[in-house]
Amino acid sequence: MHERITLFNFDNAYTYQDFYKNEIYEWLNFTDLEGVNGYCDEEGLKAIRERLVHHERTRINYIDSGNYHYITYLLMAYIKEPFTLVLFDHHTDMQPSLFENLMSCGCWVKRALDDNPFLREVIIIGVADQLIEEIPEAYREKVVAYGEKMLKGHPNWEVFAQKYIHYNVYVSVDKDVIDQKEVCTNWDQGILTLQELGEIYECIVKNHKILGVDICGEYAPNVAQITKTAQLLNNAANGQILELIEEVAVAEEERNV
Repeated sequence: MHERITLFNFDNAYTYQDFYKNEIYEWLNFTDLEGVNGYCDEEGLKAIRERLVHHERTRINYIDSGNYHYITYLLMAYIKEPFTLVLFDHHTDMQPSLFENLMSCGCWVKRALDDNPFLREVIIIGVADQLIEEIPEAYREKVVAYGEKMLKGHPNWEVFAQKYIHYNVYVSVDKDVIDQKEVCTNWDQGILTLQELGEIYECIVKNHKILGVDICGEYAPNVAQITKTAQLLNNAANGQILELIEEVAVAEEERNV
């Protein structure tokens, strides 16, 4: 089964990849926008929202590098039922905003918890252990952070999902959670493997409906350090993640027949 996917084009990263070429895909172009890389003011958010309004939404979205992870905040705004955000990320993205009206790739989860009445809980998987302590106390009841030490314990993910996830799910994957042997991002990276990501995703789907998925963590081609090897790694990882989502969706449909 091939689902229609959307590619968010901020830095032309996907022009160097081909994982989507056999899919039904659409481009959303944002290369003309300024002041949206890493940080985004209200004017920039308004411009992005306007383009989203005129675009037919898809369940699977590739949203460029981790610098644009705040796009998840905008995509989740379309969900009109109580839901859980399952975030695969090496960072919490829950830092206080530097300025009141400034969105960033580092504060969007906190902003979503503040602004989105349907977002009931956040599960962060693969986060650096030292960052867990930085989650503001006021959000601890709504946030479960599963760090790298816990990952090394090879937990039972099906039990985990049943215990901590109480609603239908939106999944957001920042590839910086993946070991650098398998992907290359412009942020410090975690220890999760693509195989483990797949295993966790399958356990979540067994008991919860997936409302949407987005994937970020590209290494922008305008960065001097990018190599052909890095492009090949990211292209392969994106294809593997997409194949996983589609295969799990087919299996879920077959179970429900």
